[in-house]
Amino acid sequence: MDILPKPKIQFYKVRTFNEKMNVTFDFLRENLKPLLKFSLYVILPLCLIQSFCMDSFMRLYLDALSSESDGGDVTDIASTAGRYGLLILCTLFGSILLSALVYSLLQTYERRDERLQGLVFADFKALFRANCIKVARIMLFVFAVVMASAIVVSLLAWVSPWTLIVTLLLLLGGLIAFMIPFTLLTPLYLFEDLPFAAALRKSVRYGFSAWGETFLVMLVFGLLANILGSVTSLPWTFVTIIGSVFSLLSSDAGVTSALWYRFLTYILGVLTAYGTYVSMIISVGGMAFQYFHLREKKEGVTMKTDIANFDRLSP
Repeated sequence: MDILPKPKIQFYKVRTFNEKMNVTFDFLRENLKPLLKFSLYVILPLCLIQSFCMDSFMRLYLDALSSESDGGDVTDIASTAGRYGLLILCTLFGSILLSALVYSLLQTYERRDERLQGLVFADFKALFRANCIKVARIMLFVFAVVMASAIVVSLLAWVSPWTLIVTLLLLLGGLIAFMIPFTLLTPLYLFEDLPFAAALRKSVRYGFSAWGETFLVMLVFGLLANILGSVTSLPWTFVTIIGSVFSLLSSDAGVTSALWYRFLTYILGVLTAYGTYVSMIISVGGMAFQYFHLREKKEGVTMKTDIANFDRLSP
């Protein structure tokens, strides 16, 4: 007897929290191979650079700690800060690539009758490029908001410490309140053909109308992603700590200067970076299905599609 393939996952559907978890992991299980394959193509080259930045930053940071008792060195501190800045840039760029990749595969899965079977990168290359630009635009908007907040805080700190305290409380409250709607901005902006300002307004409207359940989805899926990312980073953390202890206890660089040790930490750093990005797929997928749930609940996307298809089929 022939075994029928599993039905295609329906994106736009009102679901409970447990159903969102189940459908997210159903999608990940069904498409694990293409997700890992394309993440290797897109993310691994960046991980090779990021691991070098991690290793370089840790070595400079430990050298700065060891020389702190001697008064420190401004040049070493500046170098350490510069390497940390490069690491942050790698992380931001990787987040853009990973988010754009996952949403591109979700969009491709929805549009293709074959789902993601037999998919090659050329099939969604243009979509991936467009999504990268959109995610980068969101990142720039967040950066602009953070910089504007920092400028306001600095000006008010110059005026009076009391105005600074009030402003910090207001900014903290606003951050907590608007952080949840902003998590819906990426799937909404990528899945709907809307200008950025319209997508931002709609994400705020959606987010505040379902603040509690969106926060729960973000919290649970974020914790799962962090746990998985922590597991993949354990080898690098363990080896780095052991090498640092030996280096601090000895008078010279010792183990940390050995070629085999630096090569080992580099390889483990690549594994750590890649594992961290792969773990993000869980949280990105969970938020995508939260968006599908909210849009179906408020707009009835499936019903409108069924009506449109019925009108086309009617004589």
